[in-house]
Parts: sequence; structure tokens; C-alpha cells
Amino acid sequence: MAAQLGLLDYLSVSGPDVAALVAFYRDVLDAGVIEEAYPDWARVRLANVDLGVRRGERALSEDGAGPCAAFRVQDLAGFRAHLERCGVEAGEYHDITGGVTLDFRDPAGNVLRVIRWGRSAAEERSAATPGD
Repeated sequence: MAAQLGLLDYLSVSGPDVAALVAFYRDVLDAGVIEEAYPDWARVRLANVDLGVRRGERALSEDGAGPCAAFRVQDLAGFRAHLERCGVEAGEYHDITGGVTLDFRDPAGNVLRVIRWGRSAAEERSAATPGD
């Protein structure tokens, strides 16, 4: 029998300024701060996932992307508007099978993704610009 994975324990992101990352997750994404050990690491609770934030270089894959955490949202256009009000640049809407995604980056360049199931990118663009 193959080894089976248990539940996700935590995700980890890194960047040169742990305090700035914690402030972003706390102030923009409403994460709860669980532990702080500045300047080297901290742990926050984002949605239902613990996120380990550590000092260091952001890990990149060959295509330049690092790990990506994806979270469900009920109002993707509204979430995008919130990011913009906080000065966070969001990418384009992308259709996936059964839904639409939106990527954005934290201050260290780590990619985060939000997903809305049951909608298309065209529907989200329309929701963002009522009357068009």
C-alpha cells in the first residue's frame, strides 16, 4: 500500500521582510497572527490554513513561479476591488473548468490565487463594470 498524505498542515512563503509580509496578510487578507518571532519567521492563519512566513529568498521553479495557495471566494470581482483599494495589483481573470481564477502577489512576490466556481472570466469582468 502506498503512503497516504494527511491533511495540509501549513503552507510556507518566504521573503526578505517578515514583518512586511505579516502586515500584508493581516491588513489586506484579514489573517490572524498566531506566532511572531521577528525578524526570522511568523505564522498566520489565512482562511482555514496556517501560513508559515519566513525570512529568505522566495523559492522559484524553472518557470519563475513559486508555490501558489488557492482560496475560494464568493465575490471575485468584489475581492479584486478590495485588492485594488489596498494598492495590490491583480492579474487577469482566467477561465478554468467550472470556474474562474485571479492571481495576485504578496510584497515578496509569492503568488496567491482566488477561485470562484460556477462563473466565467467574462461574467467576472461584467460584474466589475456594471452597465457595460
